[in-house]
Amino acid sequence: MKPFDLYSFRFLGRIFILVVATILFSATSWADWRFRPALSLEESYDSNIYLDPDHETSDFITRLLPELRVEDVTATRTFAATYTMSLNNYSRHSDNNYIGHSGALSWDQQLSRNLSWYIIETYYKSEEPLEENPDYTGVRRTRNEYSRNTVDTGFTYQFGAADSVTVSYYDNRLRNTDSDITDDVQYGPSLGLEYWLSHSHGLALGYSWNRIDYKDDDPSEETNDFNLGYRWRQSQHTMLLLDYGLLLFSSKASTSEEENYGDEDDYNVHSISAGFEHAFNPAYSLSGSLGSYFYEPKDGKSSTGTIYGLDLVRSFSRGSVTLSGDGGYRLDYSGENSEGFTETRSASLSSTYSIASRTELYGSTSYFYEKGEEEAGTRDETWSVSVGTSYQILSWLTGALELTQRERNSSDEQDEYRNSLILLRLRGNYEWR
Repeated sequence: MKPFDLYSFRFLGRIFILVVATILFSATSWADWRFRPALSLEESYDSNIYLDPDHETSDFITRLLPELRVEDVTATRTFAATYTMSLNNYSRHSDNNYIGHSGALSWDQQLSRNLSWYIIETYYKSEEPLEENPDYTGVRRTRNEYSRNTVDTGFTYQFGAADSVTVSYYDNRLRNTDSDITDDVQYGPSLGLEYWLSHSHGLALGYSWNRIDYKDDDPSEETNDFNLGYRWRQSQHTMLLLDYGLLLFSSKASTSEEENYGDEDDYNVHSISAGFEHAFNPAYSLSGSLGSYFYEPKDGKSSTGTIYGLDLVRSFSRGSVTLSGDGGYRLDYSGENSEGFTETRSASLSSTYSIASRTELYGSTSYFYEKGEEEAGTRDETWSVSVGTSYQILSWLTGALELTQRERNSSDEQDEYRNSLILLRLRGNYEWR
């Protein structure tokens, strides 16, 4: 029996409420609790509300976003929960009006001196063409309602100064009202071990089992992921890394389905990379890696690709700069236009700068490339540039103006789009203890 028959989004929602209520009513002291209600009013112009490649439809959108955030930080617990409702009103196309919801929960609990537990949950219900999670890049041009709930929870046991073992479980559920998009649930446990042989030499071991089931008759997908890493702490600020990974992917078609699906989608991926991490000071750090992966399908031609990564974080008195880039592969089996195994490259640059005590400038740009390995796979390039400024009108009220330009080029013309956004926001917030 598939998990669709056992659990529902309502069940997960009740668990979320129960967890929050348990923490609230079991608190031994309210001195550290903070309740932060907020209200935002947004007026925006969207040049392409359906992200259509040929017939762009523009509109003015008014959004009202009431929000409540609850926080508690003690010596043994860090807890934060946020809920936001989004009331969306379209000026010209009122049939697109809808109410969206989003929530997030983060909780770290020290159960004993060496044992800790964590849970991270995110949920959103929307009708927007692009999902809030940037990992899912498919476009929903029908604007039907959908929701996604993700839970990551686990226990960590610290058995040395830097030695630990973590057991965790991951659950990701997608539900659609669009009959052309399949509901799915992705779930599975993982195990991670970090052990230092000496002050300078350490090992990192990891294993995860993951399965994705679909509500329709498509066969389930299953992965086994093994990772082995070596760590050399060259100095207090510098660490060198060497990593090897083995991914085993298989399609779980039943006996009656094998004639239609077979096992031609099965494949293995080997990867190896070397990298470094260096902290120049608390406000300036740099990390990078370089390697290769080897894609070996059970039926088909093998291929190789490059793995690389770069992260630069620089903070200064009036702002910060973050530069990131990575390349390699990913598994895309959920949501609209999922491509399966894909080759990816991405780069991003973001910066903030305070020109005065109440005024801040910020901007970002990003690039994402994805190419499907299958014969019918597409090649997509997505660019995004955003600039904005915020001004603190009062101690509790902030105004912001943002401009965003997005564009996707694709080997499939139906996946292309261009989009311009202008956003004006007023946000008021209050902290109550």
